[in-house]
Amino acid sequence: MLRTFYCWVAIVFWTFFWGVIGVFLSLTFPQWVNRYAIRPWGRFILSSCGIKVELEGKENLPQEPSVIMYNHQSSFDIFAFCGYLPIEWKAVMKKEVASVPFVGWVSRITGNYFVERDGSGRDTHEIRKIAERIRLGPSVLIAPEGTRSPDGKLLPFKKGGFVVAIYAKVPVVPMVITGGKEIMPRGSKRINRGNMKIKILPPIDVKRLPPGKEGREILMEQVRSEMLSALGQDERVKVAL
Repeated sequence: MLRTFYCWVAIVFWTFFWGVIGVFLSLTFPQWVNRYAIRPWGRFILSSCGIKVELEGKENLPQEPSVIMYNHQSSFDIFAFCGYLPIEWKAVMKKEVASVPFVGWVSRITGNYFVERDGSGRDTHEIRKIAERIRLGPSVLIAPEGTRSPDGKLLPFKKGGFVVAIYAKVPVVPMVITGGKEIMPRGSKRINRGNMKIKILPPIDVKRLPPGKEGREILMEQVRSEMLSALGQDERVKVAL
């Protein structure tokens, strides 16, 4: 209990500390926000909580802008990729995040993308705008499950991120993050020590896929298959349409 209390105090403190720096940089030198605010924010929180992160497959990150699809098991996934992804990136987030002090402020000022909670991709106009911006860079992170998994099993995918990827015609990079559910499972406030791993898988060439719905469904199945394989999960869960 005492250790968990210390971790939460550290999370709040480092979020405030690096958030102030992030807001300042966002308004003055936005190109420095990832390197000098977001990255140290993630690393300081993980270090304070006794969590080590291993990064594998960074050579699979394309030089060009891409859509990085990651599984979501724990809130600590966010600290992990914020602290250890060695590229400039933006993220697709739920609209509610925009109102969170410091985290939301920095995210909005620096041009991250905000969508409806269900991730259904119903707003075609907004999806087209996001796709056009992604082509210009930097890469964008999307959690296709739309929320954290309660047991670590890969949830059904929302189609919105795949619609964006098909429109943008940029490589899609599957990425799996493990260890977070043992550190803080969904629904728990307890924080344990532990190790996390980020594994970046080879990119998928979206330009080779058919356009429209057919290409989207092929892409969803391929990303899901590769994530399941990397996670060691064999079950087949139908994607959400």
